Amino acid sequence: MTSATKYLWVLLLIFSLIGCRGAQTRYNWSNYDNQMYHHYKNPAERDAFVQALKEIMDNAEQDGKMPPGIYAEYGFALYEQGNNQQAVVYFQKEANKWPESRSFMTKLIANANNREKNLKANVKLPVAQEVDADNTVQKTLPEVSK
Repeated sequence: MTSATKYLWVLLLIFSLIGCRGAQTRYNWSNYDNQMYHHYKNPAERDAFVQALKEIMDNAEQDGKMPPGIYAEYGFALYEQGNNQQAVVYFQKEANKWPESRSFMTKLIANANNREKNLKANVKLPVAQEVDADNTVQKTLPEVSK
């Protein structure tokens, strides 16, 4: 073998060892793709998905490798649960971390704030009560106007 051939074999060995090192990612996605797939297949297990998002976020924050969209995904899950104020917090985190999402996050924040205002405005006080033929109270919960 010539010295050039030996040199090429050594380079090939070095590159193959570097390739075996494993993929280094910029973000810590944990098992987000599997969790999302499972959520789409089993939407009734929503609480487990929300908890998994929280764990993915916590792991990524510890590593300093927060992937784009995770704050927004978690915020939207909170929004769907009716927790508008917490949703706004995570939408704002997404906008701060990823400035390119700011216009979309601003719209989601406005929607969450408007939803909160509408919920407060639609609750009638004092509590309305309905009485049936036996004069017993049927409803004691606040009514929401539609």
